[in-house]
Parts: sequence; C-alpha cells; structure tokens
Amino acid sequence: MSEILVVDDDANTREALAVSLKKIGHQVFLAGTGSEALELVRQQPVELAIIDLKLPDMEGTDLFEALRIISPYTIAIMISARATVDEAVSALKLGIYDFITKDFRMQEIRKVVNKALETQQLLQENQRLRQALQERLASGRILGHSPAFLKVIHQVNQIAPVRSTVLITGESGVGKELFAEAIHYGSPRRDKPLVKVNCGALPEGLIESELFGHEKGAFTGALQQRKGRFELADGGTIFLDEVSEMPVNTQVKLLRVLQEGEFDRVGGTRTLKVDVRVVGATNQNLEEMVAAGTFRKDLFYRLNVIHLEVPPLRARREDISLLAHHFLDKFCLANNRPPMAFTPEALKALKNYLWPGNVRELENVVERAVALCSGPAVGPEDLPEEVQQQSEGEENIVIQVGASLEEIERLAIRQTLKKTGGDKEVTARVLGIGLATLYRRLKEMDVKETTEAEMPGKEN
Repeated sequence: MSEILVVDDDANTREALAVSLKKIGHQVFLAGTGSEALELVRQQPVELAIIDLKLPDMEGTDLFEALRIISPYTIAIMISARATVDEAVSALKLGIYDFITKDFRMQEIRKVVNKALETQQLLQENQRLRQALQERLASGRILGHSPAFLKVIHQVNQIAPVRSTVLITGESGVGKELFAEAIHYGSPRRDKPLVKVNCGALPEGLIESELFGHEKGAFTGALQQRKGRFELADGGTIFLDEVSEMPVNTQVKLLRVLQEGEFDRVGGTRTLKVDVRVVGATNQNLEEMVAAGTFRKDLFYRLNVIHLEVPPLRARREDISLLAHHFLDKFCLANNRPPMAFTPEALKALKNYLWPGNVRELENVVERAVALCSGPAVGPEDLPEEVQQQSEGEENIVIQVGASLEEIERLAIRQTLKKTGGDKEVTARVLGIGLATLYRRLKEMDVKETTEAEMPGKEN
C-alpha cells in the first residue's frame, strides 16, 4: 500500500480518482488547492502526488516544486483538461513523472500510477544504498579517491540492489571482504544476516557440515542437530571467502544451492529451501583452475554472474597517503598515543613501495611504525627495511630510441625484479603476466645473455 495525494479543484475528479486508487489498495489523501496540499504533506508524507496543472491558488508545477522541498522523494503525475504541448514539455523537464489529459480511463491511470510507484521505490532504494555506502566509507572501513577505487565503488553501487551472485577477485590483502560487506549492507537484504565463511580455513571433512549443517548421529561426534551457514544466512547474504579452496565434492552441493536454492543436511533426508545471496571471493584464477580440473566449470559460471575485480594497492597509489594517515590515527588512538604525522621522506617511501601485501600490509607497517616511533612524526627509519630499500630504487626506466621490443622487455623485467627485491611472484603481478610466463622469459634471457657473452669480441 502506498500513500497517494490527489490535488484537483474539481470534486468529481478527486472522488473518482480516490475510489479507483483505494480499490487497488492505496491510501488516498485529497486536496482542492495547492495550499491545502502543502499543509497536508507537512503532516503526512506521500509517495505519489497526482496534481492538476491549473489550481485556484497556484500553478500545478509551482506546487510540485514546493512539494519537492518538503518531501524530496515524492514523485508526481500531472493532469490537465486543456494543456498545451509547451506546458506538458515544461512540466516533464521539471521532473514530473508523466503528463496525462483528463479524458483518461481509470485503467490507464492505474497503470501509470503503478509504474510511477515502482520508479519512486527505486529512487528510495538508491538513496538507501548511497547512505549505506557513505556510512561505510565514512567509518574508514573502505577509503580511497583514486580513479581505480572510485570505479569499483561505482560497480558496488550498481551491484548491491540486485540479487545476482557476485564473484570478487583480487590479490590477498586488497579488502575483498570489505567490499562484500558493502554489497550486503547496500542491498535490500541489509537487515538480514551476513554470514562469512573462510573456505580455506575449514578442514575438508568438516566443510560440508559447516555449510549445510548435520543431523544428530550423522558422524562420530554429531551429538545433536546443527544448522549450517546457509540456514543461518536465510534471507540474507553468505560470503564464501577463498572459494577456490572448496573441495570438488562440496562444489557439487554448492552448485545445487545456487541452481535450486535447496540442500540436505549431512546425514539428513529432508530437503531444505533457502533464499540466500552468494558472494564469493578468491585470489586465484578460477578459469585456470577450471582448465586444470580442480574447479568445476558449471560452478564457475554460476559464481561469476557478476565479476568485481578489486585493484591492488600499487594500482591506486593516490590512496596510499589517505590510507596511511587513517591507520596512523587509528593506532595512535588504540595505543593512547598523541596524534602523530609522517615526515615527507616517510610518505615518499610509502608511496614508492610496491605493497605486495596490499592494504593489509600497509596497515601492519603503520601499526609497527606507531609502536617503534619515539617522536611526534614517523620517519623512514621507523619503516621496515624492505620499504626503505625499495623506495631508493629507480622509479623510471630509460629506453634508448631504436631499442628493440626484446631489449625493452628485458630491461622492464630486470628493473622490476630489482624494484621488488627479486620477488618473482610480485614482479609477475606488476608486469601483468603469469608467473610461468615470467620464468620462461627469464630462462630465455639467461640463454640469450650467455650466448652473447660467448660470442667473439665479448668479454667473459
């Protein structure tokens, strides 16, 4: 049921609309003038207003603009017996949902009202989503202003209201769990449970019981019936972290939940139905796992309905200073330390570091610095050695004009290896290539350089 205001100086029109709208379950309020309508809305907010273009005391468009100040999310339909095309266009430009003439049929007005209320509901949901995300951002749980970060936040904005399954990917430490929380708390399920499961932390023999529950006597030690995580998440969201670690036989049961919304407890004979939105997360390449036969292809497609890729911290360097200062304030407060700052040299070191452990590593580094720093500002000497050393490395690669692509590739690999302290896994990530590809390139480079060194005229 929705609250609808009808504003028309013609009593017959008001009554006819009221009777028709009440028949389909709406609560209807009536006003004969603009002033009456404004006074009524101050006391009783409405979702929809049906307004006559010509009222005794004001224009219908002026009333609509006044209504928007009092009730910003009230949507309006304009009616008129003799409106011109220009008047109709002007009304629509103001934000009026629809403009119809007074020779309408009740079936037509009901259809327009239903569509307008659907639009109004979407506007309210969008506002709640923005508010939920702003609360999350303001709380410091998710921080950033870089283009890469804002792109992900925009995607979360779009993803949250729908019920589709989401697969969040990204390196370890980028904050996949926080984005899963943002999706849940920005959704219509926000008042229902958000249940988190780390699939990699559960032993293979227990994961089915944890997810789907078990009956008394199902196995040794099952002394009583136990609900699983899916039952506990009914109506809400379940977050399956490190979903790539799930055993293949459990993947089959997860696929059934995603397809049919049903499962059996371990040792049970009764099929249970649940309404759960699934958000999975992994730092592995599931497509490669599918090709290797360690992850089911059909489950991958069911999980990967919507894909959210969280960028590594090195791809959003503009956020490093913001995050570092947030963590600095957090740990000063937690340790009863007076507010501190970073020296320019320390900030430069933080920005130059590649952060293979991403945001989680940055948080740990700042916590360590707060514990070790004896002065009012964190300096480079308070940072781990690897952060100090890497910040002193070369940031740019100088390429001579006319260099071959092979030479450019070799230089990029060597310099990036130097920058990462020889960490091949991080080097591969930075260069955007697979680890196997990096090893192959290094092997080819070693062979090439050995051959060149043995050629006549080369020093050995």
